[in-house]
Amino acid sequence: MASKRYTIKDLADELGVTKPGIRKLLTDSFRKQYTETTGNKILINNAGARIIRKHFENPKPKTNQKRLSETKNSYQKQTETVSDGAANTVILAKDETIKLLKEQLKAKDDQLANMQKLMDQNQQLLLHTQEENKHLLGLNTPEKDNKAQSVHDGEYHESSKEPDKDNEQQDQTDRSNEDKKPWWKRIF
Repeated sequence: MASKRYTIKDLADELGVTKPGIRKLLTDSFRKQYTETTGNKILINNAGARIIRKHFENPKPKTNQKRLSETKNSYQKQTETVSDGAANTVILAKDETIKLLKEQLKAKDDQLANMQKLMDQNQQLLLHTQEENKHLLGLNTPEKDNKAQSVHDGEYHESSKEPDKDNEQQDQTDRSNEDKKPWWKRIF
C-alpha cells in the first residue's frame, strides 16, 4: 500500500501556518527519516505529517486562556490603574518639557533674526563710513614735493602729477566715474 505524501505547501495550508514555519522543523534527521525529494519538491510521508501536526497543535485550549483573564482579582486591577496613572504622569511631564523646549527654540530664532538685522545695519554703517572717509581724504590731500595724493576704491595712492591742471582733470574724471557708478554704489 502506497502511503500518502504531502508537500510543505499542503501542510502549511492545512495547519494555517507559513511554509517557512514548517521548513524550520525539517532538520537533517527528520528529512532522512520522513521525506523524499522528487525534482524540486520535498514530499513528507504520513508519519512525518503526524509529527508536524502534533507540533502545531495548541497545548491549551483558548477557553482556559479566557478564564484566566476573567479571574483577575481587584488587587491586579488596582495595580493596573496605578501604573496607568504613572504612565499618564510621565506623558504629561514629557509634554511640558516639549512645550518648554519649543518656547526656548522660538526665543533663539527671534534672537538670531535680531542679530542678523543688527549685522546688516552694521555693514551699511561701515560702508557709509568708508565712503565718507574716501570723500574726506580726497578733499584734505596735502601736496608734497610735486606729488598729489588720490583715493580710489578706499585705498590711498600717491602719484606724481602737475599740481593744478592734473587735479582739475582728476576731479572731473572722479565726478564722471561717480555718475557712471550704479545707484547702489553711489549710496554706499
